[in-house]
Amino acid sequence: MSERATRSHVTFMEETEMSGEIIAIKNLKKYFTTDEGVVRAVDGISFTINEGETFGLVGESGSGKSTTAYTLMGLYTPTQGEITYKGMDISIGVKDRPLRLKKEMQMVFQDPGSSLNPKKSIQQILEVPLKVHGVSAEGRRKRVIELLHMVELPEDYLERQPTKIGGGEKQMIAIARALATNPRFITLDEPTSALDVSMQAKIINKLIQFQKELDLSYLFITHNLSLMRNVASRVGIMYLGKLCEVAPTGEFFSKPLHPYTKMLLSSIPVITDEEERVKPEKVVSRGEIPSPVNVPSGCYFHPRCNECKDICMRDDPPMIEVEPGHFVKCHSEPL
Repeated sequence: MSERATRSHVTFMEETEMSGEIIAIKNLKKYFTTDEGVVRAVDGISFTINEGETFGLVGESGSGKSTTAYTLMGLYTPTQGEITYKGMDISIGVKDRPLRLKKEMQMVFQDPGSSLNPKKSIQQILEVPLKVHGVSAEGRRKRVIELLHMVELPEDYLERQPTKIGGGEKQMIAIARALATNPRFITLDEPTSALDVSMQAKIINKLIQFQKELDLSYLFITHNLSLMRNVASRVGIMYLGKLCEVAPTGEFFSKPLHPYTKMLLSSIPVITDEEERVKPEKVVSRGEIPSPVNVPSGCYFHPRCNECKDICMRDDPPMIEVEPGHFVKCHSEPL
């Protein structure tokens, strides 16, 4: 590794120690052992989330973004690396985390149909986290009604079951459940992907509203780059378990540097000439994301990269800072 690359890599790691951060992830790895071999679902990633911001994590299916979320939330225990919340090491499973931490960190899953118990009423579902944290019966009833009002659902929903309401309403209930304990940080794993466009817009607007009113910080997992333009402060692109680019949202869309990022952005459908002009030059997508059991040598993206060099096939590039706050994992010299 060159002196310049080593120095820049240290700069990236130092970035995770900025003041005001609520989450810091350093060299996180999560491997699974299967009959076919070891799956490197998350393979040495580092990033931070600052208080009050939305960090968008984007990638194709199989890139490792949801595994990152589940490991951060303690549903998986890290194979290696460090996760901190407000400076406290939380690199442990959720069962071993203190109750206060579980109260402050919540998650909204992609499919509310599977995350809400179909045999329970909405009131029973929303009361669960309140019971865990010792809220009285009278306090629970008051808080559940307050939560329904927050997500703009009528009180007669209290006695309904998830199977009797629509997909968008289910996700509103899932969001209400996440808000029940007054958290500081919420992971949103594809919270709008299964919904129609109008309901997507409503949920995004409510999430933005809650963030401002309640001073929340979000990790927003999605494959929708257009959505990230509207909701994220910074964006990270994952590919085959690794982060390949991290940048402030405006710079990410105006000056993408990694070949994979350029490929993703150039494939976004547009409807106006102005939108077409700001897209990167068309990059033809080559192949599909490889299996995490049999990852390529060197740079994981090199079999699909139009800018591949000999070094790309041999050496995994470091993550370097090319402009303030803009990091890229690529052997090509960024301009």
